[in-house]
Amino acid sequence: MTSLKCTVTNCVNNAKECCCRPDIKVAGACACDCEQTCCADFADKTGSASNAYCDTDIPNEALHVRCEAHNCVYNANGDCDASNIHVACGSCGKPDCKSQTECATFKMK
Repeated sequence: MTSLKCTVTNCVNNAKECCCRPDIKVAGACACDCEQTCCADFADKTGSASNAYCDTDIPNEALHVRCEAHNCVYNANGDCDASNIHVACGSCGKPDCKSQTECATFKMK
């Protein structure tokens, strides 16, 4: 399990900078830097899906992180093996879609 810090506070799955989901997926199969990754489970709190994604508001400090970023040193057969991971807002500052989030822990092999 990975300790995840999520600073994407406008995500419906975020509570106290932690994710409430049992797992997440980092997308970006061909990523060469963190800006080319994203949290595939992001859902904007203000969007119509705000009640559909998370059935709890209890932060999950150690969750399973699936990873599609084949070029990341922490990708171990599709799972993240970093001890700590940080999901952050992309360069836009406040995301309103998945592609505006990023795995700030990504490190090129």
